Amino acid sequence: MSIVFRPYAGEDDYEAIRDIIVRKFEEPNRRFYPSLGDMDYNRSFGGEEFFKKLVIIAIEDNTIIGAIWPGYYRILYCVTCPRYAHLEDEIFAWAETTYYGTSLEDRSGQEVYIWGYPEDQARSMILRSRGFVQHTWYMYSGVMDLASSIPEPHFPEGYTVRAIQSSDLYQKVIIMSGSAGLTEPNMDIYNRLMTTPTYRQELDLVVVDELNQVVGFANIWHDTHNHIAIIEPFGTAPTHRRKGLATNLLYECMHLLKRLGVSKLYINHGGMWTLDPEPDDALRVYTKVGFHELGKMFVWCKTISD
Repeated sequence: MSIVFRPYAGEDDYEAIRDIIVRKFEEPNRRFYPSLGDMDYNRSFGGEEFFKKLVIIAIEDNTIIGAIWPGYYRILYCVTCPRYAHLEDEIFAWAETTYYGTSLEDRSGQEVYIWGYPEDQARSMILRSRGFVQHTWYMYSGVMDLASSIPEPHFPEGYTVRAIQSSDLYQKVIIMSGSAGLTEPNMDIYNRLMTTPTYRQELDLVVVDELNQVVGFANIWHDTHNHIAIIEPFGTAPTHRRKGLATNLLYECMHLLKRLGVSKLYINHGGMWTLDPEPDDALRVYTKVGFHELGKMFVWCKTISD
């Protein structure tokens, strides 16, 4: 079976990749990246550059079986239809000749990087057989079973939560740039975000203070097929932290999703560079409200030449 790598050609391609992601998330005990929301979020930040980098993977009858593209630091995202996971050996062979570059750690030679979950045994075996090594860089993944008992949110006096309004957009963009380790957005990026297929304004929540200023936010992405959701991004303004806003905003999200019939809520946390970190504020909040760690999504690294 031959594989074809071709440029992105339009919204039909994007919908095909979304369909593959939905099918991958049908397996409840496994994790994959990106989710539908993550994909839309990448699209929003990258704009036209994202589509220029997005490579569609198809077989000889033009059936789309996946996609691959470089994210930040040249780390590759690879989405492959479960039925064709065995073809990742050929896909990664192509990627090694396409996406290698100078070492990110000032080592000599050229290196290539890709995301992978340890429990994705098929991918892990292929990566090891091709000479990839699991790095210490990782992303935390947590899950909350919404069938469990969830405390009612109780915001401090003067703070309320609601769906975002048009007058909130500029304020939200400003605090997003200083929260949760995000790449700094702008209004163009956020306007693109609001036009993506998974976005719902009623699931774009903000916390406002007594002056109606945005001080916290949570973007919820609802996978209606699998009855699951993911929060990405999530944060509070630095000057309003340690007041219980993040905790209560998560409770608000959980109750909202529970009313919508969502069974599980997921959250990811990036920027983890060592296996023995001191839990930061975000991880402490996630643990406090009841998220259970699913595992860690690692960066895998291969030296192409010395």
